[in-house]
Amino acid sequence: MAPAYHPGEFQGKWTAEPIIVVTCLTLSLYNCVELLLIIFATFREWRGLYFISLVVASVGIIPYCVGYVTEYFAVLVFWAAMMLSSTGWVMLITGQAFVLYSRLGLILQHEKLLRAIKWMIIVDAVVFHTSTTVIQYGKSYGGEQAAFGQALFYMEKIQMTGFCVQEFIISGIYLWTTVQLLQLISKKGTRRVMYELFIINAIIILMDIALLALEYRGLRSLERAFKSFIYSCKLKMEFAVLGKLVNLVQSSSRSLSHALADVDSFVTAPSTGDRPPTLSENNQLVPDWMAKLESRPTMHIEHVHSPGQGFMD
Repeated sequence: MAPAYHPGEFQGKWTAEPIIVVTCLTLSLYNCVELLLIIFATFREWRGLYFISLVVASVGIIPYCVGYVTEYFAVLVFWAAMMLSSTGWVMLITGQAFVLYSRLGLILQHEKLLRAIKWMIIVDAVVFHTSTTVIQYGKSYGGEQAAFGQALFYMEKIQMTGFCVQEFIISGIYLWTTVQLLQLISKKGTRRVMYELFIINAIIILMDIALLALEYRGLRSLERAFKSFIYSCKLKMEFAVLGKLVNLVQSSSRSLSHALADVDSFVTAPSTGDRPPTLSENNQLVPDWMAKLESRPTMHIEHVHSPGQGFMD
């Protein structure tokens, strides 16, 4: 029989907790299937950091949910269930961080900061994912299970806090940059997309705070169940809004290949024929594509295509 992971595991009675767990995991899997269908129907070229990170994060929902539900109900040998949930956890958390990072360069013209964020994601992934997984297996199968259990108690809160701080930083940069750009934008369609970007990242921060609260209250089963559902919702929202952001880039005079490039292409030195980033009247740095949109008095972006309308060529 698989070892008990913690007292909150299924005890044979269908109380509120197991019903919530099953409901959240089922909705997460539904969101995963829907999101994958939209991704592969929308992208015409299956490459690039944005596409890969979206697919990795979305696919990660499947092993995470399957691993956790088999672990919760003890229907699979414990090490295999934990391996599935841990694999999905890595793909989901770090994949979603790279989804945000991959499009941050569209609104942020700061090469060093973008590189720092990239390395922050990589370092956090190596440190937190590796240490937490090793301690989890040590708690279940190690010789000093009491010591590993004590270490896991603190490590789970440390890694959860670390990943939340990571998302706070990335989403905070989106919020800060969006507020700055909204002061310079007059186009109705562009402002609408930037407002949506602001709202989505504010919601992401609130969702992370909710997960963090569940973890610190000791409601680990609910936290793990809600995590899959919340991250699947975040991926769907990010895909929709970041897709509209890409569509705005395409609406400018930039070439389509530039609009679909990975973030590193946006922060390197401009090639021949490209203008450097534009300064606004307040001497604030404005993305080149946005400056070109704003310089067209007859252009109105009233209808921005949704992800399913083929914004990826």
